[in-house]
Amino acid sequence: MTVPAGGWQVHRLVPSGTEGAPDADTATWIRAMAAAFLGPRPTPESVATQAATMAGQRLRGVYEPGDTAPVATLRSWDARMSVPGGEVAADAVTSIGVRATHRRRGLLRAVLVDDLAEAARAGTPVAALTSTQGSLYERFGFGVATWTRALRLDTRAAVFRDPGPTGRLRTLDPAGFAAAAAPLQDRARRRHPGAMDRSAASWTTLISGGVYDSSPRYAVGWSDATGRPAGYVVYGVAEGWWSTGSATLAVHDLQATTPESYRELWRHLCSLDLAGTVTWSEASVDEPLPWLLTDPRAVRFDGPREMLWLRLLDVPAALAARRYPVADRLVLRVHDPAGHAAGTWALDTTDPVAPAAGPTDAEADVACDAATLGSLYLGGVDPRVLARTGRLDELTAGAAGRLARLLAPPSVPWNGTRF
Repeated sequence: MTVPAGGWQVHRLVPSGTEGAPDADTATWIRAMAAAFLGPRPTPESVATQAATMAGQRLRGVYEPGDTAPVATLRSWDARMSVPGGEVAADAVTSIGVRATHRRRGLLRAVLVDDLAEAARAGTPVAALTSTQGSLYERFGFGVATWTRALRLDTRAAVFRDPGPTGRLRTLDPAGFAAAAAPLQDRARRRHPGAMDRSAASWTTLISGGVYDSSPRYAVGWSDATGRPAGYVVYGVAEGWWSTGSATLAVHDLQATTPESYRELWRHLCSLDLAGTVTWSEASVDEPLPWLLTDPRAVRFDGPREMLWLRLLDVPAALAARRYPVADRLVLRVHDPAGHAAGTWALDTTDPVAPAAGPTDAEADVACDAATLGSLYLGGVDPRVLARTGRLDELTAGAAGRLARLLAPPSVPWNGTRF
């Protein structure tokens, strides 16, 4: 299927293949995407590996006449995202790249606008992406909604406050990793607004490192005293011990469904004899690890950096998908040149189990653009702060504070997986 895009053509591809080999269009798309991201030239084996992870997803490419390789790429799929009190369907968007010789020609806009329009037609309330560049996506209605911090733990200075250990640790075999880890991640993500579910193929990439990271990874699960699994950690060696006598470990994923499982997974990482440092590049901004230790300075944090960007496509559906801590009725006016979120919307949380949202002719209490609404949606950004910067207009006295109380999340929004 093709869609006109200012003289170019946007082609929508469905990845397919036979006997483990991708079809020619998918293979060409993968090579073009790797080049746009300045990656190494993919081998036939790595192309096949990447194609396998794209099963059931949507590929888009912008093509010019006579060229079988796309000059711009985009990949998306249907995901579920945790929100306060529930979850919402999301269009997960990634692999947005433009050939170096074709930049500044509106090609990124061509593929992204086409993807968002299709998601909106399908009734998907929200689109989500993580970005390598922070200034690109506001003009498409995306607002930054979650942040992460990098942490660095000195294991030799880390003394846990309670004697422990408790429960039982076990090594998770790569062959059975997905079956063991997926239910735990699904339970854990519901504790964090903004956390996304994972496709079946993504588990293989997590435990193997994927195409671009062939270093060994290790997975350890923890079960409580009753034998019930409650968390896991995946880590690898970032720097070997043989040069300094002390290895640096890198956490690739840590999912804990209980405070006890969180504590014991970190205790395990601190107990490895040859490791002196543990790093995690995607920790939450409110990571509780320092509070487990007698000396919190054993943990060092970098400043927060943006992670998840959100774009509301169906405002009533998105607002009704989450729950709210207070009862109120507030009217939002949203400016959106693309039209997806544009309108004046009443949010009524009188019924705590079934909040209502829909169009209204009433006077608005607050006004903002679509990108600002994306930032506000999970509750990780204070509307009063945005009002002070002019990103949100408070049209009735005290409305920004009312909106802050309405949107307050039960925990700090966090998504620990870039995509």
